Amino acid sequence: MHGYLGVGKGWDPPRVHSEFNTLARTTFTDISASEFVDTEEVLAAKVRCLAALIREAAQGSGTIAYTGAGISTAAGIDCFATHNRDTSAAGEATALKDWKSAKPTYSHYAMTTLYEHNLLQHWIQQNHDSLPQKAGYPQEALNEIHGSLHDPSNPIVPYEGTLRDDLYQWMKSWQEKSCLCIAMGTSLSGFNADSTPEVAASRGRLVLINLQHTPMDSISSLRIYARIDTVMKALMIALNLDRHVAAAPANFPALLPASVRIAPDLYRLPVDPVSCVPSPDCEITWDLRTGARILLLGGPYDGDVGTVVEKNNDGHYRIRFEDSVNETLRLKRAPFSLWLGSWWINCIANMNSICPDSKIPLVNISEEEFLARREAKRQQIATDTSIATYLKMLKVGVPRHVVVARMQRDGCTESLP
Repeated sequence: MHGYLGVGKGWDPPRVHSEFNTLARTTFTDISASEFVDTEEVLAAKVRCLAALIREAAQGSGTIAYTGAGISTAAGIDCFATHNRDTSAAGEATALKDWKSAKPTYSHYAMTTLYEHNLLQHWIQQNHDSLPQKAGYPQEALNEIHGSLHDPSNPIVPYEGTLRDDLYQWMKSWQEKSCLCIAMGTSLSGFNADSTPEVAASRGRLVLINLQHTPMDSISSLRIYARIDTVMKALMIALNLDRHVAAAPANFPALLPASVRIAPDLYRLPVDPVSCVPSPDCEITWDLRTGARILLLGGPYDGDVGTVVEKNNDGHYRIRFEDSVNETLRLKRAPFSLWLGSWWINCIANMNSICPDSKIPLVNISEEEFLARREAKRQQIATDTSIATYLKMLKVGVPRHVVVARMQRDGCTESLP
């Protein structure tokens, strides 16, 4: 009920806060969506225990965080497993339509404070919302294993998608070397990344904070039933860090060394121009001015070329892609945009990237190279457009009428069997 560290403590059981006659997820697990909260006395005791575990881990190889949607519900971001925002203990904020406009919660700022005081070494984030970075948490200590809204080389990974190999290996390395894993706001419903808390539990080093039950409750070291913000506020007090928790978004441009900024949206960065990996002995220029041409260096759109079309009020850059090809179906994708977070400039200026030894997200290319690569993509599409392509679409489940419409748009005169 409370994790094995609660055995024999005489702690009262958690009480039901919200009872839902449905499952948290329609697939993966059969866990109920009902929510539970610890009594004030039990929660206080558990927070003291958590603080002691974090201090102890800091003397060894440290603590990692593993977070799901529950850490961001207070920011107005919907959680799939939360079924009624009005009655849920987690859902007091108005739901946002555009997650890119979300602001960090208290917990995001608290996590940054833990990192700054060497009490948190690494964060594996299942969400895509970029709230850790907006709260000042460094990109180089954050593994956005399921993708990001602000990294065009690591876009959101769908349920049936594939994780980036380098991010997966980075995750595995931290699983092996960390002393403690704190899993927060996650239903632990069987995704590949859930091996992180599972490995920690096998070593007796998993703290689990969630309102709903999870499949790993019975193997956790400490099981806390409470809102994450509630736990983090109490934890900051227990660690004597409450006065250090910031309350405003990080001002990334102010953190840039003067040697990095050449002109507005033009930056000098320590990167090897051949390997595209950060290096102290080399230098490239990042041109993020409107109209600049770029080449992606990783993820599902690796090798695609795009154009910087906008810088929003928060300082993030929108990049437009018009000639991307779906390599499975061998068809041109509809034009789309991806965003680059402003913190990436600071990250690379400090000689870091998406993970150790990996390429930076993108580089600039000349107008000539942009046009040549775009034409090569168009030729590839023209060559690949055949009846076999549309049969493959049918095979993967695309409705027949949609395939026929696509054939007509592409000018294919062949007939489906």
